[in-house]
Parts: sequence; C-alpha cells; structure tokens
Amino acid sequence: MKQSYTWANGELNALILLKSPEKQIILTAMHEGTEIKSFQSNDSVTVQIIEGRLRFHVRKDIVTLNEGQLMTLDENIKYSLTTQEETVFLLTISNNTSKNAGN
Repeated sequence: MKQSYTWANGELNALILLKSPEKQIILTAMHEGTEIKSFQSNDSVTVQIIEGRLRFHVRKDIVTLNEGQLMTLDENIKYSLTTQEETVFLLTISNNTSKNAGN
C-alpha cells in the first residue's frame, strides 16, 4: 500500500479486504498529520491499530490508540480521526440491520 501512487500523492490509502452485506474490513494507511473530520457510520465500527497511533475525537473525549490496541464504537456515533505519525489500521464495519432483518 505504501508503494502505491495513491499513498505518495494523498493523505491516506485504503484497501478493501472483505466486503459482504454483513461486514466490511478495510486496511487503511494515513500519513502523519492527516485529519478526517466528522464521520459517522450507521453501523458499529471496530478499529485495530497495526502500526502508529490514532486519535479518536468522540463527543468531548479524545482517545489515543497505539499499535496493537483496538476500539469499538456503536452505530450512529459521530467521531473524527487525527494522526501524529504514519498510521496503519484495520477498520471493520459490522452491519447490524442485516442480521436483524430476518427476525
């Protein structure tokens, strides 16, 4: 990923590892100083840091995740992300509605 044109010329690069109706897993690499402002998923989200450090801004709280750590957010929670260094993480988005649709 870090050898690609997208990485060299942008703030981040993402690669979809799995995409199904129930779940998406995305490997994401962000450059130092990158900020993703005000993001909200309708589904639950889990982030696991592979390399680097990522800061989550959730409501009035700031949570810093270091290499090897993970965090889960319930659906419909607004957050933003910032990096202080190059950071690589797995983003897992779990669609809870498809599981409940059959009930």
